[in-house]
Amino acid sequence: MTDELARRIEASFEKDDDQLEEDLPELLDDIDGQADELVREHPALVSRLLGRMQEMDIAEFVSENPETADQFQELLWAGVRVLAENDDEVSEQITEDISVNFEADDCPMTGHLRTDADAGTVTGGSGHLDDSDLTITGPADTLVGLITGGVDPIQGFMQQKYEMDGPVHKGTRLAPIMNSLSEKAATPQ
Repeated sequence: MTDELARRIEASFEKDDDQLEEDLPELLDDIDGQADELVREHPALVSRLLGRMQEMDIAEFVSENPETADQFQELLWAGVRVLAENDDEVSEQITEDISVNFEADDCPMTGHLRTDADAGTVTGGSGHLDDSDLTITGPADTLVGLITGGVDPIQGFMQQKYEMDGPVHKGTRLAPIMNSLSEKAATPQ
């Protein structure tokens, strides 16, 4: 179903960073509403696209394309959600309900994550939850890196790459889930 879209994404890898950044809003617009299906049908391709996007200056991209930030997060969180659904190792680590708000301090990007211990799932999206356990604040590149594996949650906190407000034990329980998700995201399925 998403084969034509996958071909367009594949073609984007041939472009230099400037051209990809210019084409990305339209590409993300076309992905809109098909993110879950795209992740399920082409997980390695989505992983490569997110990796390529991680090489960009996310804060600058979001500042110049604020409407695209939500679409970028839809793709990112679809990948996380599908990974957690399809990997017993990840879902077994989800032993507590944890909710997190993410706030970029260098651009207008907010997001959230929620783990569900009973279902063994991770969900997320743009915008904030009303009653999160944790709030993580930092540069957009760092926040995306926490989700995609570019930033180790514990090392990043210790190196003050981001700030966390809320119970430390919740953050400590979230870290191995995030590490496991990012390891799986980096490994083509």
